Amino acid sequence: MASAILPERRNRDESIKRQQSRPTKEILMQMGFSEKRAEKATAATGDRGIQLASDWLLSHINDPLLDEGEEREYILYLCPSGPLQKNFDIFWNKSLNQCGWNGAHSYFPHITLSPFFKAPNSKVEALSKAFANLDHMMHNAPCKLEFDFFSQINFIGLFAKEGMYQYLLDIVSHFSKEAQKYGNISFCSYLGIAMEPHKKQLHITLAYQYSPEQHDTLLKLAKEIDINADGKWELRLFSRDPKFGKSDVRNVIKDYTPQVGDELELIEGDYIFMDHRELEKSKDGWYQGTSWLTGNSGMFPGNYTHRTAETWTWTLHRYLCILLSFYYRSLTMYVKPTTKPISNGFIVEEDYDSILHDEKNYAKVVRRRQSLAHPGRRTPRCLYVLRHGERIDFALGKSWFDMCYDDEGKYSQVNLNMPKKMLKRKTHLEFIKDTPLTNVGKLQARLTGEHFKDTDINISLVFCSPALRCIQTANEVYTALGLQNKIKIEPGLFEWTGHIGIPRWMSPEELEGQGYPIDLGYTPQIPIEKLRDEESVEHLYARSTECTRQILHKYEKQDGSVLLVGHAGTLELCTRILVGQSSRPLMKYREILPKVPYVSVCAIEEDLVTKKWTFLENQWLPLTHGRNTMEDLTHLLKNT
Repeated sequence: MASAILPERRNRDESIKRQQSRPTKEILMQMGFSEKRAEKATAATGDRGIQLASDWLLSHINDPLLDEGEEREYILYLCPSGPLQKNFDIFWNKSLNQCGWNGAHSYFPHITLSPFFKAPNSKVEALSKAFANLDHMMHNAPCKLEFDFFSQINFIGLFAKEGMYQYLLDIVSHFSKEAQKYGNISFCSYLGIAMEPHKKQLHITLAYQYSPEQHDTLLKLAKEIDINADGKWELRLFSRDPKFGKSDVRNVIKDYTPQVGDELELIEGDYIFMDHRELEKSKDGWYQGTSWLTGNSGMFPGNYTHRTAETWTWTLHRYLCILLSFYYRSLTMYVKPTTKPISNGFIVEEDYDSILHDEKNYAKVVRRRQSLAHPGRRTPRCLYVLRHGERIDFALGKSWFDMCYDDEGKYSQVNLNMPKKMLKRKTHLEFIKDTPLTNVGKLQARLTGEHFKDTDINISLVFCSPALRCIQTANEVYTALGLQNKIKIEPGLFEWTGHIGIPRWMSPEELEGQGYPIDLGYTPQIPIEKLRDEESVEHLYARSTECTRQILHKYEKQDGSVLLVGHAGTLELCTRILVGQSSRPLMKYREILPKVPYVSVCAIEEDLVTKKWTFLENQWLPLTHGRNTMEDLTHLLKNT
């Protein structure tokens, strides 16, 4: 039995892989954001990926400081996790509940390994690489991290024992060298790190800045911590916005919609930065603050918020596990923690590991803004563009007309793909330039409409070229969808008049009289009188784009999406410029026309915040069928 061996590929295309691994900054700039904004969003979200960075930018679209390029502050923490971290959480909760807020509650449990240092936003990727290169050191921990208990008036803490000092300092030193190698980033100094081991200054602060009368209670609670519980330690790289380094941080527990101009919108789960002096200044419980999610500032009701730890507003860029678990997870998190209220009016995060979850609050802000900007519309509107079905002259040849009409203009069906009866017109000669669909063409259109319905594509308005084949296509889709708004005939959607001229079309009244659901009250955006017999391809793009824009603007508040039914070129003409691309020259435009099959669909979607349109990936099934050209069967059989 022959073994299955993967054959060698001579022509390998790595373009898709390279596309997926492009830096976030590069993709954001290609989307139209400035280099400064792209770098700022990438750094603020820890280089977590394009989705989170773009959501951050859209949520900060009204941030007055969005274009300021201030460097972020970075710091290295060593943090417990697992059962050991749970023990610290219990102490944090009890101390807050029984004794109120103290300085330790501004941070979650940690050992500080470096002072804050600044790095340009353009260097965030270099910092991540430098941090990743510490992986090999995570396997060389000399011993378990153990602590000595220490307390004095106004301070309670755990000091690391001597065995781990040099190991931890070597990690920080190696990180500094790697940062300089990758991004020319250096610490201002090693103050607070390069210290004598016997001074025991690597520690976890359990409580400080509290009233002396609280000392005994806090000391008793601290001694209940099981510092020998199982768990692992994680080296974490955080960053923060230095503008808010000395602010009180408050967690929003209830939404608030501003009533006057100077008020700040509150979004549940957001954090508000507030000057600590606001508590003393305010006489009515309203404070001045700045939103973490949006960057906007204003007055907010204090009772809609609770004070919380500053570290929940920091960006976690990367982390490495040491001691009990030796593996690297290249994660960048920027998330809202799980929270629970405490009876004394403060709030404590339920689980510090929840900072590693990804709930994408910025997307929540974007969705909220969209719903506020367009009440009643929960999803962005889409524009669908559909080519007509199979036309009779292309299917049966230009001689179709002579085959089925006699000299007196009487019609007879000579092929099963022709309609049994033909529509009535002022003269049957009009069908030569304004051809109808075949029966297969009508079936194609009906199947397309049924697929729209089956996939819940919410189309509410149909606009159609005046060409008969387009009218018949729109009618089949309209019927399959069971729409209420009648078809609106729009001459601006007709194909290139410079190619075929302007036919004599059936009027809306003629079509309506023969059973077509035509909106007789619709006023075209571009009436027939404005069409040119000999238009250039440049004018064709301009006419189609302007017509589409006017339709979208006029019916902006209409629920549901818009469907345009037109020709092979319509899919290109009505979308290309809207998505920010330039029109094609004549020869390039001609090249794409034969490549557009019958009842092809393309769609673009509008971002309700930026008002930009982008192409949607295909959400519908293709329609494929073979050719069925019949010769004279009797003649064929006789000569076989």
